Parts: sequence; C-alpha cells; structure tokens
Amino acid sequence: MSFTLRLSLCFLALSLSLISPGLVQSQSVPNRPTSSEINDLAASLLRAASEQEQERLLARNPGLMNSSLLAALKALADPFSLKGDYAQALRISQLAVRIAEKIEDQVGMGNALSDLGFIYNLQNRQDEALDCLQKSLAIFEKTADEKGKTRALFRIGLTHESQGRFEQALEYYDKSLAISLKTEDRNTTALIFNNMGNVHYSLGRYELGLELLQKSRALSEELNNKKTLDLALNNIAVYYNDHGRYAEALECLQKCVNILEEMGSAGAKLDLAIRLSNIGIVYKQYGRADQALAYYGRSLKIYEELESKHEMPNVLNNIGVAYKSLGLYEQALEWLQKSLQLFEEQKRKRGVATSLNNIGDAYRLQGRYDQALEPLLKSLRLREKNNDSVGITRSLNNLGGLYRDQGRYEEMLEVSRRSASLAEEINAREELWSAQEHIGKALRELGQPAEARRHFLASIATIESMRHDVTGGGQQQQSFLENKLSPWRGLIALLVSQKEYAEALNFAERSKARALLDTLQAGRSSLRQSLSQQERQSEEEQRLRRVSLNSQLTGELQRDKPDPSRVAELKSSLEKARLDFEAFETSLYVSHQELKVNRGEASIIKTEELAALLPDARSALLEYVVTDEATYLFVVTKPLGQTAAAIKVFTIPIKQTDLAKQIESFRQRLSERNLGIRVPARKLYDLLVKPAQSLLSGKYSLVIAPDDRLWELPFQALLDEQDRYLIERSAVSYAPSLTVLREMMARSDKRRAEAAPSTLLALGNPLIGKETVERARLSMRDEKLSPLPEAEAEVRALGRLYGARRSKVYIGAEAREDRLKAEAGQARILHFATHGVLNNAAPLYSYLALARGDKNEDGLLEAWELMQLDLKADLAVLSACETARGRTSAGEGVIGLTWALFVAGTPATVVSQWEVESASARDLMLGFHRQLRAPRAAGKLTKAECLRRAAIRLMKNPETNHPFYWAGFVLVGDGR
Repeated sequence: MSFTLRLSLCFLALSLSLISPGLVQSQSVPNRPTSSEINDLAASLLRAASEQEQERLLARNPGLMNSSLLAALKALADPFSLKGDYAQALRISQLAVRIAEKIEDQVGMGNALSDLGFIYNLQNRQDEALDCLQKSLAIFEKTADEKGKTRALFRIGLTHESQGRFEQALEYYDKSLAISLKTEDRNTTALIFNNMGNVHYSLGRYELGLELLQKSRALSEELNNKKTLDLALNNIAVYYNDHGRYAEALECLQKCVNILEEMGSAGAKLDLAIRLSNIGIVYKQYGRADQALAYYGRSLKIYEELESKHEMPNVLNNIGVAYKSLGLYEQALEWLQKSLQLFEEQKRKRGVATSLNNIGDAYRLQGRYDQALEPLLKSLRLREKNNDSVGITRSLNNLGGLYRDQGRYEEMLEVSRRSASLAEEINAREELWSAQEHIGKALRELGQPAEARRHFLASIATIESMRHDVTGGGQQQQSFLENKLSPWRGLIALLVSQKEYAEALNFAERSKARALLDTLQAGRSSLRQSLSQQERQSEEEQRLRRVSLNSQLTGELQRDKPDPSRVAELKSSLEKARLDFEAFETSLYVSHQELKVNRGEASIIKTEELAALLPDARSALLEYVVTDEATYLFVVTKPLGQTAAAIKVFTIPIKQTDLAKQIESFRQRLSERNLGIRVPARKLYDLLVKPAQSLLSGKYSLVIAPDDRLWELPFQALLDEQDRYLIERSAVSYAPSLTVLREMMARSDKRRAEAAPSTLLALGNPLIGKETVERARLSMRDEKLSPLPEAEAEVRALGRLYGARRSKVYIGAEAREDRLKAEAGQARILHFATHGVLNNAAPLYSYLALARGDKNEDGLLEAWELMQLDLKADLAVLSACETARGRTSAGEGVIGLTWALFVAGTPATVVSQWEVESASARDLMLGFHRQLRAPRAAGKLTKAECLRRAAIRLMKNPETNHPFYWAGFVLVGDGR
C-alpha cells in the first residue's frame, strides 16, 4: 500500500477534531465584562492553589459572583483548551459550574455544564461528557432556551461523532438542526450542515456529505461567517483530496489560509496550523514530499508557539510518513513514535491506530517483518472496533504488503480481497487500486495469470479514473503517478512471463512520461492564452514579489553585519512566496476547466508505429523498465527486408536497490577520473546490454529510453566484450519514452518543412553580478559562479563558425536573461555556455546563470521560466554542468532543464550528466557544432552521430581519453 493513503485519514481526523468546538465556543461566549474587579477576581481564582482557596476568595467577594464572572472565567478557559491544556480548562469550568450553582443562575449553569462536557470530550472522557451535556440540555429545555438546547444537542452529537458512533451523532445533529431552522439561527445551521456532512462522509455517503458541506459553504459565504466558511472549505478539501482532485483541494485550503491569516486570533492561528498541515498532506498525495515537509514544518512551528498538545501528534505523524516516503525510515520511526506517545497520552484511539499502522509499515520497509506484524494487527483491531471503514482498508492493504514480502500469498489474497470489497463499497479509490494490485500480485504468484491480469487492469483503470480528475499543468501533473506505477509494473512482469512482448511494451509506454506527453499534446501556451488581464497581472505580481525578496535578502547578506533575524525572516518569506506561486498556478487550472486534458486517453505509440522511429535495419530502440525485483529490457529492431518492427524482451535479474548502488559507484569513479573505470564499465555492459548483444550487432544508432536511476548512467561509456566503449560502435541518444520520441520527431519534421535558416543564438560567460552570485549561493548552498573564459572562447568560435548573418553571440554583460527571453523564440539553435545548477529538491528551480540586465530579472533562468517560453529551436545545447540531471521521477524520467525545454518546444537537447571540465567541454562542443555544419556529399549526419564523432576525437587525445572528459554530454530527444 502506498504510504500517502494513510494520510487522508489523518486529514479527515484533523477536520473532525477541533473544527466544531471552536465555533460552538464562539457562539456561547457573552460579551466580556469590563469590570476590572471581576477580571482581577477571575485571575486570582485561576492562580489559586486549591479548591479550598478558591472558595475563600469567593466568600470574600460575594458581590462579584454573577454572570459576568462566569463569562470572565470562560474567557480564561478558552486559551487553555486551544493549546490542549485540558487540565487547567477543566479546573476553571468546574469552578464555573460551582459558581453558577451558588448564584442559582440556570442559564449560567447550562452554559457551564455544556462547556465542561465539551472539555471532557476533548479529554476522551465521553461518559462524563455526555452526563454534563445531558444535564445542560435538561436545564435549557426547562428554561425554554432554544439556543442553549441547540448547542447542547450539537455537542452531544459531536461527542458521539468523536467516538465513531455516527448514527447517534446524526440523531442529535438532526434535532439541533430542526431548532436552528425554526429559530432562523442561520449561523448555527451552517455549522450543523458542516458536521452532518462530515458524518455522512465518514459513513461512506460521499455525495451526500459533499452536498451538505457545500450547503454549509454557501450559507457561510452569504452570512460572511468566516469561521464556519473556513471549516466547510477545509472539509470540502478532504473530499477532493480523497478523490484525487488535488488541485481543487489545494485551492480550498489556500482560501482557508487567507481567511485565517486575515482573522489573526489565537484560535484562527491554531486552525491555520491545521490547514497548513492539510496542505502538506495534499502535496504528499501529489508525491511532493519536499513540499509536504515545508508545510508540516510551518504547522509544527505554530503548534509549538501556541503550546498546543492536542493537534501536535497529527503533524508529527505526517512528518514521519513524509520521511518514510523518502526512504528515511529511522527518521520516520522517530517522528512516528513521538506521535504515538502523544496519541496514547491523550487516549485518542483513532490517532493511535494511525500511528501504529505507519510504524508497522516502516518496519516492513526496513525488512523487520516480525516487528511489523504486531503494530499492523493492533491498528486493524482498533479500526474495526471504531468502525473506521477507510482506516480498515488501509490496515488491510498494509498487511497485504507485509504478507507479500513474507511470501504468504494465500493470506495476502485473503486480506486484499476483503480490502477491495470494502473500498469499492465506500468508493475509496486510493485504497481500491492498491488492493486490486495486491490481488493481482497474489494471484500471479499462486499461478492464476488470467485472473491476475484482470485485477492488474482493474487497478490501472482505477488510477486512470483518478488521474482524469486531477487538475493542473505540467508542474502539478508530473508527480501524480510516481507512487502509483506498481500495477503497470506488475502487469508488465506478468505479460513478459507469458511472452506477450508487444502488449508488455504497450504498458511500459503507458507508465512513462505521461505528464510530459499530456503537456505536449495540450500545448504549452494554452494556459497563458486563457488568462484574464487580472490573472496575468496577479501572475506578474507574484513573480516580482520573488525578485524583490531575492534583492532584499541579497542586500541584507552583503552588509558588514547582517541581521540574523532579518535574514531568517526574508528566507522564510522567499520560501513562502515560492509555495504561494505554486498554489496560485494551481488555482488557475481550477478556474480554467477548459484546459483539462483527456488524461488517461493520451495517444500511446502503437506497435505498427514503432518502425517509423527506426530509419533502417542498423538502428535499434532500447527501453528499460526497472522494478523492485528485476529490470526488463525491450529491444525494438527492424529486421533487414521487413517493414514491421520486431520486439524482444530480456529479463535482467537485479533488484532496484542493487542496480542503483552499481550506477552510483560507477558515477563516483567517473567523477574522480579513476583509472579503474573499466571493470565496472564492463560489468554494467554485461548486465544491461549484453543480453541483447545478438540483436545489437552492427547497429550504428541506439535510442535508449531509460527508467529510474538508469537516467544517471552514461551508456555510451560502457565497455563491450571487445573492450570497446559503446559509443565507438554506435551513436547513442536518449528519450523519456518512445511515445515522446514520436512526438519530438513529428515536431522536428514540421520544423524542417518550414525550411527556415539555421540561426544560432549563443550566450557565454555571462557577467554575473554580486547580487546573482548571492542569490545562487542562497538557493544552492554556496554555489560558486566563477568566470568561464573557455565558455567565452567557445561561443566566439561558434559565431565565426556560423557566420555573422546566421548567428547572434552575447558574452559578458550582454548575455542577459531578459535578452534570452526576448530573442530565443527566433533561433533554430540555442547554445548556453554558462553555469548550470541543479536543484534536486525542487528540480524546476534548477537554473542557468546569466547576466541580470533588467531590474525585474534576477539573472537565474530557472527551468519553470524556460517552460513558459515559446521556442522554435530544433536543438538546444546546454554547455554547463549537470544540465541533464534533475529529480528522477518514477515514470516521468528526469524532471529538470531538459524536461522544461521539451515543454517549451525544443525537440532535442544536448546536456551534461556531471560536472564537466571547462576546457574539454569547450573542445567537445566546438567539435559537435563543426560536425553539424560540415558539408557532406552523402547528406547531413544525424545530431547523435555528430556528438559521437566529437566525443571520439577527445577519446583519441591522451590528455582527454578518460570517459570523464568525453562521455558527460548526451543528446536527449530527436537525435536525427
């Protein structure tokens, strides 16, 4: 089971735990007394060491015992409730009950008992809570206090709801609603709609629950009741999140944040922490654990400032789950154990079940199976006792994963079928696809391939239906499938075992580069063309805000004695501005539903189209699929004399983790220019290429579609059985998928038909100002942007090679960011000879360093900015360090500068896989361009072949024959 699924339970728990109480309290608080004597007495009573001392204080001040004193005591109790100090809140409320009894104030007694019952409920002392609330209700019935009755009934319902007794909760909410409608108390009606919506949602009546929540939202908006509006929006976000409509969930939650920041009260600040945590949960569902942790951190900081104990275990649990998704299991367990301890201290059974479930799964992922079983079973029992349907499916799915890892397939099948049945009954799609996939895996291992295939297909169909509902552009889409690819991989393994190779390749393609393909087919400029003038203005304001904060931060750091608090404040503001921009962009896609792509219906390449990707029988396509237990190599060739392509598949028996280690070790040796490179180069060739050697003999062109960490492997530097590097016998290019390659080739063909001249735009060795250096240092941990004289020589030489009429070359202060943005759209070849900096945490903020120029630019051309350009270039060359790298996204490939250039319209890019040496990079780039420009009787060489020849020239030079110097640059996209 995917870890993110368990988060939505915590998300829902957050929305139920403190949502209603805050509003109920605000409805029952009378005007605060203005008498300083009453306030002083209330404060003295709070400081009293014992009940006896309180009684002595009251005896000395009989004239101050009145309803105003009760109100003053309540005002003192509320902050303790907010921060989870229920012992103090309880002590004050018990005192209020005694005072109301002494002065025979029936209304005061009813209110005090109601508040006391509410605090008992927060302490999970439900029997005492119900006793107080029933007494409160009896008083209000006797005094015919309709508002008091409404509040008491509501709180009785809330007490039942908090214990999972949902039908009893609805009974009391219905009674409360009837009175609020009769008395035309519309604010209370809006609140009751909210909680009734929650209960119906918990019972699996999703559409009815959403309908009631929407009623609460509409009525709150009409009444300008911001507090209830915040609650309704939050709970509507729960619905959207659980149904995979993440962008809409984020939009609702961002509105909550705006409301709460405007309110500014202590209670609003606590609710703000909850909403920030919920935003983190949605980003976690997106597969953006980095963003999630940023929001969880902001949430935790508020809880710590408010000393709020009640909500803290929720965010601790969420932080643990985020670390678990990043593979940092010990850190995850540390946070989860803290969460469990707090939940147990507070006797919150649902929270205990959630933390136990996550702890058990963390042990499973560490291979500590014996330790995993007990917390998983305990979590399941707690959830069954609480009638928590969604939680039960999650516990069952995690148990299924444990039984799979232990090889207990009969038990895996049993719990997974139970989970799928329940998930389908309550329409829990996140849980359903995982259960369906587990059934498929169990059946495959039990020798029932036909049934296994049916369940894999059902799991894929469920995910595709969710994907169709996801709103947003490339940045919002790219992570959706990252943690949901296992059904595709399970089906691929099954189909390969059945020798259904064409079908297996089809599903391999369906699992790769889907967000990129959607973006390409939808058109990169569609969003901007649809924006209103106001939206464009807001977008520009957001951009300028980031530029301004960058400048302020740089200025502060350049002072002789920077103010640490100011630096911290500006850094925090800059991070918030970035997060706000992503939320703003998401809201645009929600507002413009016409931009929605038919996701799940993308035109995946067909078997009969594969031959068109191969110019002749001397070419081959290699596509890899990396799974936990094995890697699959698909080889597509065009046999001599045939027009159709042939597909063969090889199973490489290596675990994903072991493959990653070998690749990392090889890259480490490359970066160190280690002379012992040949042994691992041969080993990786034997592992990944040699199985298909008979099919690849005589192939002069190889197009490789890697997967997972294979994107970081320079195949061109692997050594074959004759001790030759692969690039010595074949030109090598790369593609995110064969379907994307088809799209890139179609784009190239269209450009060629336009017959425009090969104009070059080259920028080299930009004059990087002090502000840009400081900005880069902030974003990439003291990144050094030193001058690059070889880069300047490189672009000057390119200018001479292409000629003045067909080239524009800018160096130093002229190599500006604003100039690039203005002129890039007219060039057919782009060449950047400057620093490129990778941002692994946020790959679309990786950048190329340029001269600043315009005051509205910061000199760092980030990947997300590249995506917004409308490029007509056939080729972009990024002659900089690590420009081929980015965050390796499961299914999507490498998210970074190359991905951004594809989206912007460039079908081929030459980029580097590691930190290159400046002089050899210059020689390689000049050699590449000379090959591109060289006149040939037999026609032009392909771009991939030009790069190969340039690399071999360096290889033959004794000073640069190590692969470090010539293997670092690769061509991604259409290599023709």
